[in-house]
Amino acid sequence: MKIGLCGAQGTGKTTLSKALATELGLPLIEEQARVAAKYFGITRPSRDIKDRPELGLAFEVHCLILQLQSEDRYKQGFVSDRTVIDIAVYWSKWLAHTTPAAINRFIYELCKRRAKKYDMVLYVSPEIPLENDEFRNANPEYQKELDFWVRAMLKVCKPPVIFKVTGTLEERMNQILSLLKGNR
Repeated sequence: MKIGLCGAQGTGKTTLSKALATELGLPLIEEQARVAAKYFGITRPSRDIKDRPELGLAFEVHCLILQLQSEDRYKQGFVSDRTVIDIAVYWSKWLAHTTPAAINRFIYELCKRRAKKYDMVLYVSPEIPLENDEFRNANPEYQKELDFWVRAMLKVCKPPVIFKVTGTLEERMNQILSLLKGNR
């Protein structure tokens, strides 16, 4: 089973993905933006790349490559804390306006094709208090904007199964496990 979690920052994807991977006995693919940020020495992406388009481009391409490599590594299944859909959202937010149209189309088509390979995408809506972890942007308006773009990109990418999870961690887990039990 290939399961990806999708949503704006600060919605509980990391906590949920870790719990789900443990429960299902599947490998966990951590959020690749944090891996790429370490590589580039970025401590807060929304601040550090805002006025540095060349760094933003290198960072987002690296995120995409890492995500694709991680997903390819676990052909039998995984739980991923983020998806290529999220990467397309951040590409739209930070790079689309300065990147040639042909490159934008390539990125979006690549993400759209890859989204079809997930068995399930779990959309995690922003309903828990947004915490400042010094990495993500803790502005609630920014979170709302990204949530809008995530929902739009889900409609564009059309993964085979999209399921919205809500509530506490326990409620979210119960919803997912019930859904998975019904699909078997």
